Amino acid sequence: MTVGTLPAPDGSEVPRAPRFGPHRSHRARRTWRITVAYDDSEYEAVLRAAQACGLTPTGYVAESALAEATGQSAPGLQPLRDALAEVVAARGQVRRFAINVNQAVRGLNATGTPPEWLAAAVAITGRAVTRLDQTATDLHRLIR
Repeated sequence: MTVGTLPAPDGSEVPRAPRFGPHRSHRARRTWRITVAYDDSEYEAVLRAAQACGLTPTGYVAESALAEATGQSAPGLQPLRDALAEVVAARGQVRRFAINVNQAVRGLNATGTPPEWLAAAVAITGRAVTRLDQTATDLHRLIR
C-alpha cells in the first residue's frame, strides 16, 4: 500500500481523505477503544460514505457512532446544514432586491416612465429567487 491510500475490498487502493482539524496530539486523549468488523460490501459502503465526508473509514465510524449516541448530526450533514443556512440568507437578500424592484415599479406608476434597468432587474431577480428556492428545497430534502 502506498502512502496516502487505503485498501479497498477488491485489492485496489483508494486515496485517503485529507485530514482537517487539530493534530491528534493536540486533542484530549481518548483511552477507550472499540473494534468493529465488516464484510466486503459493508466495508465498501463505509469507505464510500467516509470519502464523501472527507474522513477516513475509522474516523467516519467513530464520528457516526458518537453522533448517534449523543443525538448530534451525523458526519457529512453539518456542511449541508451550513449550506442551507447560507442559501436561506441569500434568498432573503434576493427578496430584498425584489422589494427594490417593486419600489421602482411604484415610481414607474407615478411618473409613467420606467427606469431603463427595470426589465433586466425584474428578470434577474425572478430567476435568482426561483433558483434559490429550488436549491433550498433540494438541500432540505437531502438533510431530512
